[in-house]
Amino acid sequence: MANRTHFLHPPSGTGALDDTVVVLWHGAGGDVDHPTIVRTAEVFAEVGAHAVRARFPYRVEGRKAPDRMPKLIDSARRLLDVLAATLPVERPRWVLGGRSMGGRMTSMLAAEGFEAAGLVLMSYPLHPAGKKEQLRDAHLPDIGCPMLFLQGTRDNMADLTLLGPIVDRLGSRATLETFERGDHGMKRVDPDAVAQAALRWARTAVVVEDP
Repeated sequence: MANRTHFLHPPSGTGALDDTVVVLWHGAGGDVDHPTIVRTAEVFAEVGAHAVRARFPYRVEGRKAPDRMPKLIDSARRLLDVLAATLPVERPRWVLGGRSMGGRMTSMLAAEGFEAAGLVLMSYPLHPAGKKEQLRDAHLPDIGCPMLFLQGTRDNMADLTLLGPIVDRLGSRATLETFERGDHGMKRVDPDAVAQAALRWARTAVVVEDP
């Protein structure tokens, strides 16, 4: 089911994640058709979750330049209110995330107090390309839920020698999964590999399934 603001993947399977709503936003220059976002939504729907690929207002309006972060966060809150009122999940367990800016936005939303069950951060933009001194990690210690960082080893916006120690300092809340040869767009990475990594993490970090 789709409209201009979001694309819903209704559950096509059943499992321990059937009370979970997974919402994934796109990156600054991308859209909801990015292969990793599409495949991750499909994989979660296959195990009973409601999966949503979400668009920011600037993309819906046909603009290329993203809005500032406070406006992006506000739009995300409004969409989550809509989903909470319309999806047939009485008490949803929210797993939020997305690619690059979309993931960063959800991390800031969680740091502000939104009660997420977990965050899936694909190609987290730890710093601008070529500006490793401008780290975007100050808010991460304020996040109380589990976080999964899915990063390519050749991502020019997330030097792993910087991200690794940050993840270590976050302790058991944070998990880092890397993909060889992956750049910021994950062009050389199988989207299903990214999706399956997210699902494995969710099954242990978000809900523990019976053996």
